[in-house]
Amino acid sequence: MYKILFSILFFMTLVGVGRAADRPHQEIKLTYKAYWGGFVISKVYSHGQMSADAYQAEISYKVTGLASIFSNMENKVSVRGMITPEGILKPHIFENQGSWGKNNFKNRTEFRQQDSKIITHEYTFKFKEDVRYIPVKDPLKYGPDMVSFYLGLTLDEAKMTVGPELKHQNIFGGFFLLDISYRCLEHKYLKSRRSLYRGQALVCEFQDKVIDGGFERIKKKKKKKKKSKKKDNEDTMEPTPLHIWYAKLDQLDHMIPVYSEFPFGWGKVRVYLSDIAVTTREDKP
Repeated sequence: MYKILFSILFFMTLVGVGRAADRPHQEIKLTYKAYWGGFVISKVYSHGQMSADAYQAEISYKVTGLASIFSNMENKVSVRGMITPEGILKPHIFENQGSWGKNNFKNRTEFRQQDSKIITHEYTFKFKEDVRYIPVKDPLKYGPDMVSFYLGLTLDEAKMTVGPELKHQNIFGGFFLLDISYRCLEHKYLKSRRSLYRGQALVCEFQDKVIDGGFERIKKKKKKKKKSKKKDNEDTMEPTPLHIWYAKLDQLDHMIPVYSEFPFGWGKVRVYLSDIAVTTREDKP
């Protein structure tokens, strides 16, 4: 499960936008550092552009150093689409490719922008074990993609407040159709010399459930082996629930992720926002 954690976490590292009437074209660059055992094991780069009616973004990372002993991961995801006058993001093209060890994958999804129905889904994958992909059923082939969902979430102030209600959204994650449930739990103070941001942050919880799509192993006639205690889905690309800390920085109108943490190998990875650059100009993406 940990092999996809970075992918899910940094689908959110984009900046919210204002109302269509007063929204300038902004280019935003965010950098995050992931620490494990006191060492930087990865830098995550997020580059996004958005205007009154369009957005595009690219996020990439690569795990290096000691952490590569557990999982030599790297990933790149990009998306572009339109923004309605009401501030709703409608994806057009979503692409994702990555690898860990000898496993690698690549997929490209095209959406019909008016209703986010999936028009085409092209993919390739190569895993150590022989598996086949079970596609999402045609009636369920709808977006949004992960990036558009998490970015759009920051535009809705009613959803980014503390409350007990668990909200749900179906999203297309590249190979799976997911039900994402989420709620914001509390405010906490973030204070770390590793973080660019220090101050109050909103802690939100995200959980996921695979609704459709997935992988299954191709059975081969081999000598019987003892059953592994591992669950069948333990080494798939299914996402893992996350806790994300959001905060509003002076340069921006909406909150962005500033911190997260999760188990990894023999310890815990802590991820901090380390740099931000915002450029405003007149032309569109």
